Amino acid sequence: MIAVIVIVVTVVVALFILGGAAWFAYDSDKRVRRFARSTDLIPGRPGRAPESWTTDNTLEALLHRRIRYAIADVHANPAIPHDDELVSARDRLDDAVFELDDRLIAAADTGGDAAVEILDSAESAVKALEELPKKLWEAPKSDQLADLDRVTRVLSRG
Repeated sequence: MIAVIVIVVTVVVALFILGGAAWFAYDSDKRVRRFARSTDLIPGRPGRAPESWTTDNTLEALLHRRIRYAIADVHANPAIPHDDELVSARDRLDDAVFELDDRLIAAADTGGDAAVEILDSAESAVKALEELPKKLWEAPKSDQLADLDRVTRVLSRG
């Protein structure tokens, strides 16, 4: 009799764990898809790029999406919202991200050699932004501030 109870309890616990894992996977997938279809450049702040850039394969659209995912990773850092200086530095970075995205929009409208130059400099700026999230994790505050300011300057030039 005790063996049956142990088996039933084990099965019930396993079903709860399996159900929780399935719910986690479903919910995560839903959030990722919602962000991928949104026009938010920064989480919670819509961008000014054309909506078609969420699926286009032009260089401008690809760079736009890379910016979106990189800055979303910066916003996912749990240490930043608890420090006013880091929040201010991240807000400056957000402004620089919008400036860079505006330059991509202008490049798409311009075309030609001017657009190629803008896209080349934007590519290097996006690479710097993509490297930022891993530098921020577990780094001392002074390093985080320096990295945020450095990437902000790179984006403003890019």
